[in-house]
Amino acid sequence: MRLMLSRMRSPIRRVLALDAGSRCIRMLLAQSEFGHFRLLKEEFIDLQEEGLVAADEIKAWLEERLREWGDPPLALALPQHLSNSQVIELPPAAEEDVAKLIEDETLKLSGVSDTRIIYDFVRIENGSKDRQHFWVTLCREEDIREKILKLGLEQQDLCEVVPGANALVTAYLRSAPDSGQAVLVHAGAQSTVLAIIQRGQGAFASTFQMGGDFFTRTLARARSIPEEAADKLKRESDLLNGASASNELRAAVDGWAAELKRQLHDWFQHHPEAGTSFPMFASGGTFEQPGLFEYLKSKRALELKPWPKQNPAGNGTPSKGFEGCYGTALQALGYSPQAVSLLPPDYRLRWQKRLGRERVEIASLFLLIVCTLLLALGSWRQLVLVSRKQNFLNKLQSSQVALEMNQSLSAQLVSEYETVRPLFARQQNTLDILNSLALLQQTRSNRSFWYVLLADQQSYFNAPRTFNGTNKVFVLSPTNSPPATLSTLAISTPSGTNASPAKPGLIAELSVPDDSEAARILLSQLVRTLKQQPLFSKVDLLSDDLRRNLADPKVMVPDRDFVLAIDFAAGDFQPSSRLKKPAALTNRTATKRAARQAQPAAESADAPGSSAP
Repeated sequence: MRLMLSRMRSPIRRVLALDAGSRCIRMLLAQSEFGHFRLLKEEFIDLQEEGLVAADEIKAWLEERLREWGDPPLALALPQHLSNSQVIELPPAAEEDVAKLIEDETLKLSGVSDTRIIYDFVRIENGSKDRQHFWVTLCREEDIREKILKLGLEQQDLCEVVPGANALVTAYLRSAPDSGQAVLVHAGAQSTVLAIIQRGQGAFASTFQMGGDFFTRTLARARSIPEEAADKLKRESDLLNGASASNELRAAVDGWAAELKRQLHDWFQHHPEAGTSFPMFASGGTFEQPGLFEYLKSKRALELKPWPKQNPAGNGTPSKGFEGCYGTALQALGYSPQAVSLLPPDYRLRWQKRLGRERVEIASLFLLIVCTLLLALGSWRQLVLVSRKQNFLNKLQSSQVALEMNQSLSAQLVSEYETVRPLFARQQNTLDILNSLALLQQTRSNRSFWYVLLADQQSYFNAPRTFNGTNKVFVLSPTNSPPATLSTLAISTPSGTNASPAKPGLIAELSVPDDSEAARILLSQLVRTLKQQPLFSKVDLLSDDLRRNLADPKVMVPDRDFVLAIDFAAGDFQPSSRLKKPAALTNRTATKRAARQAQPAAESADAPGSSAP
């Protein structure tokens, strides 16, 4: 059964790598934050020193410790002797056929057909175009479950089960990423794991049941002391070099070195193209024995080096002895280039469900953040709009107040102006009359006519008329009232129902003794001359229905008498509707305005020949 976990990871993940041996337990807490690996915590527990001997005691202690660490997802480092890792060669085949071929090879490697096998594989580069190489790791499912039950982890969130050799390869490539080939030797209490790295990837993995306990038992039998005393003596004294060396311990180390060299020799013999320049790195508690490195180098021609230190670019360096935990955490967080997983199917399904929940939660959180940002942006936008509208409203209110103040001041100014405007209007009218007299006097020179009457239009049109039966003409009715001045009549407004045709201006009556044609020409010249003056807005003959017989007949030539209506141009002191606009027109005001608009067509006869004699 092949297991391939989803490569999708949450942007922030935390995992607890657990390496449980027969004498100690190592735990390492690591975290991945958006692609950055961090070591958070690590702990080493000696089971004998802590008095944890029975399986139930180990389960209870481990459960409590996991609870203290927040129950993070768990990655289990599987002892290498429980699994088998091999590189197999396959002919070129389609991807869908590779899984079937590897499954067949897996059954051959396991040698047992009635036992449920869990396996995983990953392609590795070999430089050959006609063959495919795969790193295959397999294990009996029963052994994995027994390990899980022994530690009481069946209810935990297991995310990864990593074989020991794969963990070592991952940890080494993380510590020395530029190293293309190396031999890794991890000597634990019960067994020794051997892994070979070629072209920057795992090429061989093996294990043999010889470790630190084998050396301890040999020394205890040679010295006839308890194993605890022998282990303490072995760690505190150099029993391999010098005069105090133990021949029995040397023999045990020689046997261990011979087995190691045998396995290396077999692999190099089958891979002559690999060469022999492979540096060897050692890890594990066995190598803490004083003098072991020197003895192996001098007596057994094995130049083992301590485990390389973490790359400075990395974030966190694992302590000595935590290489397996370190590699397990790296693979669980997705930092292994050659990751194989032996997680049982039910745990794998449970973990995938948890990953699915995490992704949904992360998506929900992201959606919540986006909605919050959008809501905040919308609220900010609305606040800006409200602030703008409030500013506009304040400006409008200020403008309204200023307008009301302006209208009040304007009304006050107009009211004050209206009190003095009639005086200026009278003065302007007096000046217009005087200037008009001068202009009329100039038009009289060198011409054969004379003016028999000059009056302002108010006086002319408002003078009462009576009918003289003897002469059959209308005459003025004498009154006892004082005569009105020209300026007074010019600005007064007639009362009565009928609108008066009087305008600011003069009525000039003249007599022309010439014949009709000569009189017409003279009148045309006179009107044209007066029209050119900016003082007058209109100069024309007065229609017969508006004429008044006010001149003395003695100074007139019969049938040669003409009347000119001369309107002044609008002055600066005339009443203007722009100064004051009433809110509503009364019926009487509307009637008067309609009457003025419906005046007879006498005013429209602008042509001086329209009333020719």
